[in-house]
Amino acid sequence: WLKERYQMAIQKKELPLAMGQKVTIKVRGEVFTVPVRGWRKGQYIVLDLPRVGVEDFRIAPQTGIQIHYTKEGIFVNFKSTSILSFVQAVTLLVIEYPRNFDAHNLRKHERFKAYFPVRYSYNLGEQKLEGSGIVRDISSGGLLFTHSKQLEKDNLLNLEFEVPKCGAVSIQSVEIRNLRQNPKSEASKFVTGVKWVGLSGEAEAAISRFFEMRTSERRGEGR
Repeated sequence: WLKERYQMAIQKKELPLAMGQKVTIKVRGEVFTVPVRGWRKGQYIVLDLPRVGVEDFRIAPQTGIQIHYTKEGIFVNFKSTSILSFVQAVTLLVIEYPRNFDAHNLRKHERFKAYFPVRYSYNLGEQKLEGSGIVRDISSGGLLFTHSKQLEKDNLLNLEFEVPKCGAVSIQSVEIRNLRQNPKSEASKFVTGVKWVGLSGEAEAAISRFFEMRTSERRGEGR
C-alpha cells in the first residue's frame, strides 16, 4: 500500500533549475551540452553558447530549441526559442523561459529529503556490531544514510530511528543495496542505501505520516 501510494508521484509547478546545471540542447539537428548561467522566471534562461571545435555555433533569434536534463532523479524536457546570442569576450545564448515543461521521475520510488539520526546493528559471526548515522532521504522502498564506519553489502542491518513528529521506527534485517564513499564529509565518510524487506504496521504508519507531512510542505512551497 505504501509503495503504491507514493511511487512515481510527481507534479512540478516550477522549472527545477540550478546555476551550472548541465543541459542538453538540440538546435538545427545538432546536439550540445551546455551549463545554465542564469534565468529570470517567466522571461528567459541564459546558457553558454555552444561551440563546434574552436568556433562558436551561431544561433539566430527565433530559432527553435529542444532542451532536456536530469536533476535529482527528475527528467525535465521542454521546447524554447532563442532570443539572442552574444559572441564577444563572453559567449552566451539567451532563450525564452518555457510556459510548459514535462517532468518525469526516473526513480522507482519518490524520495523525500530527511535529516534525523539512525542507529544500526548487525551480526558478524557471533559478534554484534553497532553504529550510527544520519538519514538523508527516505522512500517507500528504503532509505539513504551517511555514517562513519564502513559496511559490507552482505551485512543485514537492524535499524532504529525516530521520525520527527511521526513516531519511532524499528526495522529488522534490511538489505544493503548500494555503498559509496562520501568525499564531502570527514565525519560521515560513507553513504549507504538500504531496501526494506518487510515493514511492521507501526513502522509503515510512521513513515507514511512523514510522507504526508513532506507532501503537504511541498504543496505549500508551490503556492
